[in-house]
Amino acid sequence: MLAAQVLYSVELSLLLLATSVLVGPLVAERLRVPSLVGLIAVGTVLGPSVLEWLRPGGFVATVGVFGLLYLMFVAGIELDLNTFAANRKAALAFGVLTFAVPFVLAAAVAVWHLDLGTRGVALLGAMWASHTVVAYPEAKAAGVDRSRVVGISLAATMITDIASLVVLAVAASGLAAADDHAAGTGGHGSGAALPLWLALLLLAAYGLAVLPRLTQWAFAHLLHSRTQRYMWLLAGMAGGATLGLAGGIEGLVGAFVAGIGMNRSVPARGALMERVEFVGNAILIPAFLVSVGLSIDPAALVEPSTLALAGVFTLLVIVGKAIAAGVAARLFGFSATEAALMASLTIGQAAATLAIAQVGTATGLFDTEIRDAAVVTIVITVFVTSFGTRWAARRLGTASGSPAGLGEHVVVQAPTTELAESLANVVTAIARPDSGLVTPFTALPTRRNGPPATADLDAFAGALTRCGHDNNPVVRLGHSLGAATIALAREAEASLVVVPVNGARFPLHVTEGGQVDEIGQDSTVPCLALRLQPTPWSRLVVVASARRDTAARDDLALLGELTRRLDEFRHVPLRVFVPYSSAADPFRWHPELTVSAYRPRSVTPLDALEPGDLLLLPTDTVADAGLIARTRAMRVLNGVGVIVAAGPARLRVTSSRPQAPLVGAVTPRRMLP
Repeated sequence: MLAAQVLYSVELSLLLLATSVLVGPLVAERLRVPSLVGLIAVGTVLGPSVLEWLRPGGFVATVGVFGLLYLMFVAGIELDLNTFAANRKAALAFGVLTFAVPFVLAAAVAVWHLDLGTRGVALLGAMWASHTVVAYPEAKAAGVDRSRVVGISLAATMITDIASLVVLAVAASGLAAADDHAAGTGGHGSGAALPLWLALLLLAAYGLAVLPRLTQWAFAHLLHSRTQRYMWLLAGMAGGATLGLAGGIEGLVGAFVAGIGMNRSVPARGALMERVEFVGNAILIPAFLVSVGLSIDPAALVEPSTLALAGVFTLLVIVGKAIAAGVAARLFGFSATEAALMASLTIGQAAATLAIAQVGTATGLFDTEIRDAAVVTIVITVFVTSFGTRWAARRLGTASGSPAGLGEHVVVQAPTTELAESLANVVTAIARPDSGLVTPFTALPTRRNGPPATADLDAFAGALTRCGHDNNPVVRLGHSLGAATIALAREAEASLVVVPVNGARFPLHVTEGGQVDEIGQDSTVPCLALRLQPTPWSRLVVVASARRDTAARDDLALLGELTRRLDEFRHVPLRVFVPYSSAADPFRWHPELTVSAYRPRSVTPLDALEPGDLLLLPTDTVADAGLIARTRAMRVLNGVGVIVAAGPARLRVTSSRPQAPLVGAVTPRRMLP
C-alpha cells in the first residue's frame, strides 16, 4: 500500500523529473547528441513502456503541457519583431509554403496507400503540415536566434499550427467521439465554447492590441517589482492559451500570440527576461521533452510495418519542409545555409501532431498503426531538427544575425533628480521598439574618497521603472568620466550611449562640451548628448547639416530614426529645417511634417524655436555653426530641450577639430552625475 502511494505520488514524480532534467543532458553530452534527445530518452525509460515509474497522465505530463505552452510563449516573447516586420512578406509566404507542400504530399500518401476517407486525408495532411520549434534552444545556444530566418520560422509556426488546427476542427466537427476527446485534449471539435472564426479574431485582438497596451500600463502604474511582472507574464500567457482553447485552437498558439503581445515590454537582455528564460530552461521546457518520452513504446520502434510507415511520414515531412524552405529562399534571396536552417527548424513535430493523431484515432479516422507511426516519426524528426539546426546554425554563424537596433541596449548616464522623468521618457521611447535594455549608471573618478553618491541614480532608475521599463542601475569608477563611460559601453555591448549635460549654453559651450567630445570621439556606437527640460516636449524641431558626405547622411538617418521613436512615444508636430530638399527624406513619414529651407550658418532655425520645443541636431550642424549662430544660440536655447546625435566616433559639440583621446582626460566639471 505504501509502495503504491509512493510510486505515483507528486513527491516521487518531482524527484524523478528533477533527476531526469539533470541526468538526461549529461548523458546526451557524453554521447554527443542534443540534450533534448537525452531528455526524451530518459522519459521513455521512466515511462509506462519500460520502468513504469511515470505515467502519461500524471504530474510530469501535466508539467509537460505547461512546458510546451511556456516554450511557445518564450518563442513569442523573444521573437525579434523588427526583423519580422522587415521580412513579413517572406514570413507569410514561407508559412503558407511550409504548410501547403507537406499537406499535399501527406494527402497524396493518404489517398494512394492508406485508403482513408476525405476527413482522414485532410487530418493526415494537417498532421504533417504543422511543426513545433523544439530545436529553438539549439538556435538560441548558437547565437542565431535573432537572425531573420529564425524569426521567419517562428512566425511560420503560428501560421501552420493555426491552419492545421482549423483543418482539425472542421474535419472532426459533428463527430461525438471527437467532441468527447476534445474535452481532454485541447478543446478541438464542435464542443468549443466559441465559433472558430470568432476565437481567431478575439485571440488576434487580445495578443496584438489589448495585451500590449494593458501590459505597458500595468508595468508603469501597478507592477514595479520583477516578481509581480513575471506573474503578470504568466497570467497573460495563460489568458491567451485559454482564449484559444475556447475556440477550439490549440493552447500553444494562444501562448505564442500572448508572447508576441508582451514582447515590447520585456527587454531582451534584461533581468526580467533572465527570469523568464531561467524558469523555462530549468524545469518547464525539459519537463515537456520528458513527457514526450512517456508516450513512446520502444517495442513500436522494431515493428516492421510501423517503421515502414514512419519512414514514409519522415520522408514526406523532410522533403516537404525542404521544398518550402528552398522555394522561399529563391523568392526572397536567402542563402543556402539560411534555407537549411529554416527547413531544420520546421521539421520538428510534437504537440499539434500528437493532438491530431490522437483525435484521428479516437474518431476512427486513423487506425492505431498510424498513431504509433506518428509517435516514431516525432522521435525521428526531433533528432533531425536538433542535429540539422545545430549544423546550420554553426554554418550560418552569429554574423548573419540582424544588426543591433538603436535601442537594443542603451547605456545612459543618470541626470539630476529634477530631470529624471524627462530623460526616462526619452530613453524609453528609444529602447521600447527594440524591446531594449536600459542601463543607467553613475560614473565617478577613482580618486574620489568615500562612498559614491547614488541619489540621482536611484531617482533615475525609479523613473525608468515608472515608465514600465526594466533596467539595471550601475555605479562605475574610472580615472575620468569619459573612460568610465566608454569602458561600461564596451563591456555591456551597448547599442547607444546617452550623455546628459547640465549647461545653460549647451551645446556650444567649450568647457562643458569638451567632456562630451571625449566620449563621442572614442565611442564605437552612436552617441547622444542632450540637455532636456523638466516639462514634456510639445514639438520636435530638426536642423539638418549642410554636409553631404557619407558620415553626414548616416547621422541624418540616425536623426530620422530617433525622431520616429520619439514621435511614437508622444505624437507632436515636427518641423525640419534643411539646406537642400533631399535632406528631409528621412522625415517624410511624419503626418504633421513642416519642411523649411535655411542657409548654412544662418539663424533662421533659431528664430523659429519656442519654449517646449525639443531641438534635434546632427553633430556637424553644431560643429559648423558660425559665430553669429553660436552667439544667437546662447540666448534662445533657454527653455528648449536639445539633443545632438552622431554615429560612432563622430560626436562633437564644440568644434570640428578631433578631440584628444580619453587616456589622461581630466575630470568633468559639471557633467551630470
